[in-house]
Amino acid sequence: MILVIFLWILILFDFSVIGFSVAKIICRISGAKENIGLIKPDEFFFIGFLTLSFFSGILSIFIPVGNIILICVSLFTLFLFLINIREINEIIQKVKKGVTLLSRVELFFLIFLFIFILTAVVQKITLGDTESYHAQSIQWVRKFAVVPGLGNIHGRLAFNSMFFVISGLFAFQIKDILIFPLNGICYMVLAIRLFSLYKKENNQGTRWKAVLYLLTLLISLLIMIPDLNSPSTDIICAILVIYSFIIILNLEKKEGQTSLFQFILLNLVVLSCITFKISSLFLIASLLFLFNKKNLNRIWITFTIGILVFFSFIIRNYYLSGYLIYPFPAIDIFNVDWKIPYDDVLSMKLEIESWAKISTIPASDVIGLRVSQWIIPWFHLLNFNAKLILTVNAFSIISIIIMLLKRDFFLAKIQFILLINLIFWFLRAPDPRFAYGFIFLGFSLNIAFVLKLFENSSGSGLFKYVRISLACFLFLIICRRIMFPVDTLRYPSRWILPASFGTVETREYFSDFHYRVPIPEGGCFNVEIPCVPYQLANIAMRGKNIQDGFKVVKKQVPTQ
Repeated sequence: MILVIFLWILILFDFSVIGFSVAKIICRISGAKENIGLIKPDEFFFIGFLTLSFFSGILSIFIPVGNIILICVSLFTLFLFLINIREINEIIQKVKKGVTLLSRVELFFLIFLFIFILTAVVQKITLGDTESYHAQSIQWVRKFAVVPGLGNIHGRLAFNSMFFVISGLFAFQIKDILIFPLNGICYMVLAIRLFSLYKKENNQGTRWKAVLYLLTLLISLLIMIPDLNSPSTDIICAILVIYSFIIILNLEKKEGQTSLFQFILLNLVVLSCITFKISSLFLIASLLFLFNKKNLNRIWITFTIGILVFFSFIIRNYYLSGYLIYPFPAIDIFNVDWKIPYDDVLSMKLEIESWAKISTIPASDVIGLRVSQWIIPWFHLLNFNAKLILTVNAFSIISIIIMLLKRDFFLAKIQFILLINLIFWFLRAPDPRFAYGFIFLGFSLNIAFVLKLFENSSGSGLFKYVRISLACFLFLIICRRIMFPVDTLRYPSRWILPASFGTVETREYFSDFHYRVPIPEGGCFNVEIPCVPYQLANIAMRGKNIQDGFKVVKKQVPTQ
């Protein structure tokens, strides 16, 4: 735990100082220097995170993004800190003052939350996708610039999440211990922000909104905590989706008026989330909240940010797979020798969609089914938590109608955006983890809106029962995830270092280049690259070394 705390401090320092510097530049451009004092610490953190993600993506096209780049980034951050030390110290003092204003119960809750998340992060990484290709993808980022045709040796290595790039910058290894700290610290910052918003709204008497924030925190904690120690794109996108709607919900009192900083921050959050996971595509609809007749001229800023954010994403897609977006073969505009064969891309796409619907039968049997044929088997395969959350989300259509009848157009727009994202998710690949952020918010918003209907009525006394219910929910989470702190106490070594990641035995093969295959065939964990889950029969290097990439050639028999 101690090592993870030190890594979190390093990340917090880098992101926050970079974020402060970016915010300072934005405020000067807008001619509103005094507004920097109104920016929240979490906003510094996230704009720093996303700015560094952008520059890491650009660098990854040309050079490996590993320890050398991290040292350079940290030294540059230290330089920024020293030249801004007076102003940063003022912000630190404000944070300290805010902590002193917390009650003992609130302070205890935050300390508990920190320890609870920390004990989960130091457990063994068990996410199957990390064992299968996350760790391998990040290893390629750390050791090579983008490799043309990398997806030819393993299709999943062409899943070009830009989160893998920034994870490569902040991945740490000590022998068989592999640490991916980003999801953990990002969620910690989000959790503190959600709790502070709960406290603020509760003090102001807006209890339905307080419930919305706290319930979102609790349901996300219950579901996501086992995978916070992984570089899962599902987790970071859930964090960014929730954070984007936090920004949007705070626009209600401002009647859509935003500072230039908030405008840029929301654009970065939304557009970066899409490059982290393309299934978040319709989150872009949330940017409509930023525009009205008074600030329509800012659309060029969104356009510019979009070009910058998507530039490295598209370039990396081009090199890794030969496609604009992978695995979507319908957008087929390039003709390069490293291009993944069309049939392989289509097969990967259909495999993802069919597995998300019914994972227990072959993809070929699922893909032709109508919605009415797969929806019941799909629902039966979900666990209890997923069934409950999605059932509550199903009432979104009713709630949006009531919102319109009540002329609560702001919430109706939020509910509509959540709904179109959930419809897109449901029709394409309805695995709950692909839409965590949307289903958590949909669940919380439906319940909170019901409470809002009673907030100013004679039934407002039910809020005392809501507090009891939320306390019981927290107790349920503790009971459900109690093994995290228990395991940490049982293994004193985890007080210092996280659990080992695990490994797998491999056998070496040669097919124009040396590569490894696990025994039995399957996930490569963090085995030295190149490692693929199966033997290759028709793949060759494009040049004299791995950096030149891979291409498909006529079939040849591999030799052992």
